[in-house]
Amino acid sequence: MFEIKISYDELLSRLGYLKTKTKIKQNLLNVIVEIINLANKLFAPKVAIAFSNDILINDVVFLNKKFKIKSDNIKQLLNNCFKVYGIFVTVGKALDDKIKDFGKRREFCAAAILDAAGSVAVEKVINIVNLKIKNYENKNGNILTRRYSPGYGDWKLESNKDFYNWVGAKKIGIILNDFYQMKPEKSISALIGVTKNYNTMD
Repeated sequence: MFEIKISYDELLSRLGYLKTKTKIKQNLLNVIVEIINLANKLFAPKVAIAFSNDILINDVVFLNKKFKIKSDNIKQLLNNCFKVYGIFVTVGKALDDKIKDFGKRREFCAAAILDAAGSVAVEKVINIVNLKIKNYENKNGNILTRRYSPGYGDWKLESNKDFYNWVGAKKIGIILNDFYQMKPEKSISALIGVTKNYNTMD
């Protein structure tokens, strides 16, 4: 769908290094640079989005009269919302495969760095998608709630299965294991509500 690249500074920050204060040995620096170059070739971002203008909030939240969410946190999040977006993003299976390959070869440092690179990348993907939705809704006088994902607060991770089916995440290669966790590992699911920006209304 689009290309994604991460920078040296972004990866250093994810690894917990401070650019101006942390001195990195040259051999580790070389590994980090190599992993960044490798990771940027492996990333294959994909996005699945669904939305609903049919929101019913009672004891539970119903979207399109089909997808049910039992969560007080989500009820509060979507209060006064007239639209809801469901989003799944991933940076693809090739990254997972390479991390496993490094592990099998006992190259644990490289595996850890590549894993961190994947985390940076998938966050970057969902932030890009979030921004595109925000810009679209802002043009129409609307504002977004914060993102919220299954497994946080009282929105149980088990809900990821119905959420997955509602959004249609299978079409971008994401699968759920028996514990409702996503594969590829570097994938994110999130829900965002949309409300009117009353400050811009006459």
